[in-house]
Amino acid sequence: MKKLAFFDLDGTLCNGGSLQVEQEVIAAFSKLRENEVLPIIATGRSYYEVKELLAVLQTEHFILSNGCYVRFEGKTIQNAKFSQPEIEAVLTIAENNRLTAGFFNQQGFAITNLSEVVKEHAAYMGLSDVPVSANFYQTNPVNFMNLYLAAEQEEKLRDELNAVADIVRFAPLAIDVLPKNVSKGTAIQKLLDSMAGTQLETYAFGDQNNDLSMFQLVDHGIAMAQGTDELKTSASYVAQTENGVLEGLRHYGLIS
Repeated sequence: MKKLAFFDLDGTLCNGGSLQVEQEVIAAFSKLRENEVLPIIATGRSYYEVKELLAVLQTEHFILSNGCYVRFEGKTIQNAKFSQPEIEAVLTIAENNRLTAGFFNQQGFAITNLSEVVKEHAAYMGLSDVPVSANFYQTNPVNFMNLYLAAEQEEKLRDELNAVADIVRFAPLAIDVLPKNVSKGTAIQKLLDSMAGTQLETYAFGDQNNDLSMFQLVDHGIAMAQGTDELKTSASYVAQTENGVLEGLRHYGLIS
């Protein structure tokens, strides 16, 4: 392979929280491989959510949980986890501000309580079953956490949260809370480091600010038409149509 292309899922390859892709996208992934371009999924989702889609796309290389879990060429490149004291520090902030927290790993997730904000977020993401277990982290590994809050409240808590973790907004009512120095961008760097000595051109496709770290690292960042203003500013190409992935692939001649 001469080139690598990293693809976000929600809002980029997939719309409406369904994790469904168009047949044209599946065909494009096959064409990419024929053209010596390796497609790699780079999403905030975890393995239990995307394993069926990975099979449909016939890709075994992926960056999940915003960089916490990385598999490439049959090897686990990264499996970042929170320590229990780190989790409890985030929970203290959540409790002091009456926020619901979520715990996530590659097998499943749970939230501390089913608040109205969580119900609204679940509807936005197309989730119908939201397990509640405030003690989930005591018996399960936690790659990352969520806090459910609007942007205004996030701003007020930013400094306090940044003291213990990295945060990135991925939905109107939810932020990912990640172990320090973990992102899609740092995951791509680790992946490239594992291929030391190989000269590759790199592309990334995304729509939200959790894709910024990818755009800052790759050679070409392609923002979707409905992407955030900040991401578009960092992009080398901004799609004009609703099917921004195919548009971007054709713009750079990765598919015909």
